[in-house]
Amino acid sequence: MDRALMVVTAMEMLLVNLFVIHRCSQRKYGKLSTYVSMGLFVFALITIAYVISTHAPDFGGGNGLFIFSGFLFIIPIVLLYRVPLVKILTIACFTWVYTFIVFVLSVRLGYMIIITGWSITVTVLLFQTLFYLISFRAFYRLLQSRFVILIENIGDREAILFMWMTMGWLWLVFILNLSFGYPEIHIFKILTLITLSALILSCFWYIYLQVNSVKTIEDLESIAYRDELTQLRTRVILTKDAEDLISRLMPFHLIFFDLLDFKTINDRFGHLTGDKYLAFFAHEIKTRIGNHGGFYRLSGDEFICILPEEGLDAF
Repeated sequence: MDRALMVVTAMEMLLVNLFVIHRCSQRKYGKLSTYVSMGLFVFALITIAYVISTHAPDFGGGNGLFIFSGFLFIIPIVLLYRVPLVKILTIACFTWVYTFIVFVLSVRLGYMIIITGWSITVTVLLFQTLFYLISFRAFYRLLQSRFVILIENIGDREAILFMWMTMGWLWLVFILNLSFGYPEIHIFKILTLITLSALILSCFWYIYLQVNSVKTIEDLESIAYRDELTQLRTRVILTKDAEDLISRLMPFHLIFFDLLDFKTINDRFGHLTGDKYLAFFAHEIKTRIGNHGGFYRLSGDEFICILPEEGLDAF
């Protein structure tokens, strides 16, 4: 393949990546300043890549070495957009994975499918453009509706791990392409296996962190929604349950309980006995209510019960 392939296909990949990053970031400056600055940087980068390819033929031989120059775009992006570095690196690498898979697939198909009268350059460019037309809309919708939301709502530790994972997937696609292009060099195959193993382990670690975070949230909800002493629901869930019944237009009764002279129990027999007294009372009332209503501890010796309209007489 000639230098034109490297320049044209790289330009197409860069435009896709720039569009995604631009749509996922907030500009610091006006549109004109941003577009002119980014255009000048793209022109300079493509010029440098073209000059390098004239002195290093392998640089444009379909091996994807030019992808490393794409990381230089982090410089203008950081300068021109308001976006955390971890987020922009993750989005950039995720998009590079997509565009580089398209590039690798196009190159492999270009070598495999020979079209009479067409150069390899034209064939690869045709396949790459066709793949973008078919898949970009679905990729961009996935990025906006799932990927970006995920990055913005996970913890700092998970976000950093996720960033390294996306970098790892990009490296895997790159080294896998080298394995296709240079089958006689076995080190590329070994690096592919090592990278794949590391990514599998990192995926399991990421899943563990997510499950652990969910468990922590459930523990916090349990603390907020359930009284530790009596195992009754708290006033927080009382409000939610009452609002739910009101929204469904279901009439209900509120029954308020206040244990008389409870303080004397604590004074005479101690707070441990007082706690047992509260727990016993809560258990007795909860048993009588069963599944027909909700019983809640407000604070101290104050309780409240929610009963449906038809359950009052039985209670």
